[in-house]
Amino acid sequence: MKAAFITLGCKTNSYDTQAMMKILKDTGYTIVNFQDNADVYIINTCAVTNISEAKSRQAIHKAVKNNPGAVVIAAGCYSQLSPEDVINIHGVDAVVGIKDRHRLADIIQNARIQKTMVVYPISDEHIFEHLSVDSFDDKTRAFIKIQEGCDNYCSYCIIPYARGPARSRNTEDIISEVKNVTSSDHKEIILTGIHIASYGKDLNNISLIDLIEKLNDIKSLKRIRLGSLEPKILDEAFLARLSKLDKVCPSFHISLQSGCDNTLMRMNRKYKSKEYYDIVCNVRKFFPSCSITTDVIVGFPAETEEDFIESYEFCKKVGFMKIHVFPFSLKKGTAAEHIAPKIEKSVIKNRCVKMLALSASMQDEFNSLYIGKAFEVLFEQNKDDICEGYTENYIFVKVKCNEVLTGQILKVKLLENHTEFMEAEISK
Repeated sequence: MKAAFITLGCKTNSYDTQAMMKILKDTGYTIVNFQDNADVYIINTCAVTNISEAKSRQAIHKAVKNNPGAVVIAAGCYSQLSPEDVINIHGVDAVVGIKDRHRLADIIQNARIQKTMVVYPISDEHIFEHLSVDSFDDKTRAFIKIQEGCDNYCSYCIIPYARGPARSRNTEDIISEVKNVTSSDHKEIILTGIHIASYGKDLNNISLIDLIEKLNDIKSLKRIRLGSLEPKILDEAFLARLSKLDKVCPSFHISLQSGCDNTLMRMNRKYKSKEYYDIVCNVRKFFPSCSITTDVIVGFPAETEEDFIESYEFCKKVGFMKIHVFPFSLKKGTAAEHIAPKIEKSVIKNRCVKMLALSASMQDEFNSLYIGKAFEVLFEQNKDDICEGYTENYIFVKVKCNEVLTGQILKVKLLENHTEFMEAEISK
């Protein structure tokens, strides 16, 4: 039997897909590409924006078209939030939410007999669903899911309703999984989840920094990279302990969303811009050559031109390596639905262009600081005699090379800045 997967959305979804692949491999399935003919198609859906939901539906239609006789399963956030809508899409045989993916093989078997909807309310869920991976296909980095759910309820975000409250994975399970993936030649792990800063708050005597320290002791592991962080976790005590760990990569994605205090308040974020700025300065004190990236939403309801300029100037002041810019997209069921006035799409588009231009100029400036400097790069893939990978501080590097370097960590000298990447040579 052949099974094909496609993933929409975040890194947590990527982990969940890999875990579902493992379940089917362990029961005898062969995994094939999504565009190939398969007996089963699993679409791991996303609901973070209306566009994400539309792309999820398109992927379902694509699966049905690939093989009208196949079993088509829709899983993930969109399935959890709107199961009745999803089950009524032509060709869908089963809908699986966030809670029961570990039963995927049985659900497929039941769906061969009749349409199946396995979606339970998760608003009061406090148990981390046991999923695991042992490798990531064609990757030298592995996502390790340490946590599920979120308690923050930012006014623009639907994810707490889709994923449920924050809950942590058992520490020993995480350690065991990291040992497994590093034995499969993965040299770097990325700790991921919906809100990893909350790790351990529902467990006894463990926190995120405690976990990272334990992982740093694993001999076969070479690099630890942290997923998106809420700024407040990066206090003096956390950073002091983190800076002592030799495997932690000095790259931080610190969620901002807006540099305007009025907008942050409407977003229900738990900090002000000055507090955020002080945190970034402290991070750089402990990690002088670190990269700091962030997310910014442009055109949030009631964002005036003055609010946008304040956010823009704040980002400029911080000097991010890169900004992931998101035009505001209204999600039904979030608090932002009731915030007025809504911003015209043309205005949002113009503001996005300005913020993206700022991001490009900051990335160019960041890269330029390191021309002529030496860094270690974990090489991930070879394309047409070009080897690609990332430095510890997340500069994307390309090296001309006739041999395959995938999976190797080698020292390089950074030569030329191309903004999106840096050209380098292997150090002699």
